[in-house]
Amino acid sequence: MRTLAESLLLSAQPATFRTLQGWITGSLPLAADQIRVRRVFDTAALAASFPFASPDLPSRDPASAATPAGVLYGLNASSAGVVCWDRWAQDNHNSVIIGRSGGGKSYLAKLDILRSLYQGVQVAVIDPEDEYTRLAAAIGGTCVRLGADGVRLNPFDLPVLRDPSRAAADGLMRRALFLHTFLGVLLGEPIAAAQRAALDQAIMGCYQRAGITSDPRSWTRPAPLLADLAGLLRADGGEGTELAARLAPFTEGTHSALFNGPTTTRPDGHLVTWSLRDLPDELKTPGVLLTLDAIWRQVTDPAQPQRRLVVVDEGWLLMRQPEGARFLFRMAKAARKHWAGLAVITQDAEDVLGSELGRAVVSNAATQILLRQAPQAIGLAGEAFRLSAGEREFLLSARQGEGLLAAGTSDRVAFKTVASDFEHQLATTDPEFLIALDDTARAAGRDGADDGAADWPGARAKETSP
Repeated sequence: MRTLAESLLLSAQPATFRTLQGWITGSLPLAADQIRVRRVFDTAALAASFPFASPDLPSRDPASAATPAGVLYGLNASSAGVVCWDRWAQDNHNSVIIGRSGGGKSYLAKLDILRSLYQGVQVAVIDPEDEYTRLAAAIGGTCVRLGADGVRLNPFDLPVLRDPSRAAADGLMRRALFLHTFLGVLLGEPIAAAQRAALDQAIMGCYQRAGITSDPRSWTRPAPLLADLAGLLRADGGEGTELAARLAPFTEGTHSALFNGPTTTRPDGHLVTWSLRDLPDELKTPGVLLTLDAIWRQVTDPAQPQRRLVVVDEGWLLMRQPEGARFLFRMAKAARKHWAGLAVITQDAEDVLGSELGRAVVSNAATQILLRQAPQAIGLAGEAFRLSAGEREFLLSARQGEGLLAAGTSDRVAFKTVASDFEHQLATTDPEFLIALDDTARAAGRDGADDGAADWPGARAKETSP
């Protein structure tokens, strides 16, 4: 009997004079061990059985004193083991998620955001389709919905400093240079040299009238407005008159809703989402420029060193705009130096691999995730990421939420995204599920978007006022 059991990889333990205890332990469904047979388990065997590790990915030395870190991405598609990945332990902190529509890209990104917030990472999201608003509302984040009624951004805003002594000495001059770039994008036409000189004098004159100088202690005073600039140009006459006329639609006309007052919502907090869905096409480019400027100022602020993650959903939309393309290129190259990571999410591999900028973003991403691919794009993706025949077949037949996590050419693992019920409610975009969730919330007399927010550590709805 013992020989037969060992041939089946079973360990038989004789229960001499303990027949009753053996019957209770091995036969009855009581989960009671009355035999109490023990064996010595060495450290190596224990480490091999530890569930929060994947044999397919490199991990930190278990003997090191470093605090365990990493984000749960899902379960190993082959072994059902847990796949955890720490972007902050890689050569750079950038990532790229590529997959066809409906493959679960945004779903995975939202789970990554939620689990990164638990580790104290500050997250900013560029959200073209307003997919992250429910997530921000549930966990006490800040949502800036550009184009919505009453939401304004003042391009003259200077950074709010906690420690003025650590401010850059040329901070005001840099802001004036940005305003030149912003106004050039806003007007959409080249500005002549004489007009540029008048514009430069008017910009500095606006700050002087507001009592703002190069001294960072004066930056707490209310910043001037775009209407103040137009008024000063009009009063000076000459070349400034034409510029003031060109600025009229943005200060008092049909295009003025986004710029005709002080900033209404300060983009501060552990999670800030910038929704661009309501932004008119005519204001899309200047609105995106203001968004990118606000994010970059936070990332490069030396007075607030902190891990930051910048998530760009539908990255192909940003790549079509010159300012957005330059921002992605700069972030991909320099984010690591500022303790930040760039996460680009886009649909087809051709969106990023078909341009020099896209290839630069991918090559500077130490974490690369491929979800379900279209047959038309698998050739380009397979060549760029050096996929084997088996990996190509897996991505072609992958179901929703299944993908391949790649770190270089040797460390790869196929995984299936997993989420708790609370995470699923915040991450899913399935219309049928959301309608059913809203119906359930209305029946219970509460708002479904805030369901579970009280369970989030430190989460409270952030109040913003004009």
